[in-house]
Amino acid sequence: MLNIINDVKELRQLIETKAHHSYLQKYIEEPFVDEDKLLLLWGLFNELEISDNERNHYMLSTMLVQIALDTHEKVSNTNVMGSPGLLKNRQLTVLAGDYYSGLYYQVLAEVGNINMIRALSSAVKKINDHKILLYQYTLNNIPALLNSFRAVEASLIYKIAEYYQKPVWMDGAENLLLLKRLYREKEQYRETGQSLLVEGIRLILFPHIAMEVELSKEQLLQVENTMDSCIEYAIQSVKQSKGELSLANVELHQRMDDMLSFTELKVNSYVKEG
Repeated sequence: MLNIINDVKELRQLIETKAHHSYLQKYIEEPFVDEDKLLLLWGLFNELEISDNERNHYMLSTMLVQIALDTHEKVSNTNVMGSPGLLKNRQLTVLAGDYYSGLYYQVLAEVGNINMIRALSSAVKKINDHKILLYQYTLNNIPALLNSFRAVEASLIYKIAEYYQKPVWMDGAENLLLLKRLYREKEQYRETGQSLLVEGIRLILFPHIAMEVELSKEQLLQVENTMDSCIEYAIQSVKQSKGELSLANVELHQRMDDMLSFTELKVNSYVKEG
């Protein structure tokens, strides 16, 4: 397990070094590296017969794509007229996202794997398509809503696992990352009263009630209970995936256990509070 931890730590440092740009980081946040996605990628590539150099290039390029997507997600829609500082921040955030995308192509070009570029490009398209569905509130049932969250969070790893014909990793990535996203949505809702997940559920359950109209207590409780049901579904899916993954992936199994224990504890505590 120590080797896994050291490898992931070294890869994280490699990603952070590659993504660092001294001028950009003066004005915007350092790029965030999702360690769960990094751990999933490590587990997947560790089962393949490829060199460490290839593995590192593929993981680096995949995480750079993720960073680019996450950075573009931070671009503010706020009116910046009359605020040069906000305008500059927006412009630099867009530039940073484009910069990370360029780095991804550069890293993959060094390996020369056109098929991997196609797989990741397909994943990016899928992610953007499902982001549009989520933000335009065009989904009319809960399975479709969860499918879009699943696609946004896991498509990069899913497409790589699909390329290498590793269905267990396709499911494992989708289930773990869906649970993580749903829990994050619930935390955001508790802290701010707003959440993309909650808004999506509300529109599915009460499509004829305008968003600016406040729901009754009974209606709001129905939305919250549906959110908890979605999280419970994701928890059960992670448990199933955990049983299918190789026991050799000790660190990933431990991470899944931690995620399950934490989310189950939180969901139960919320129920008691309610």
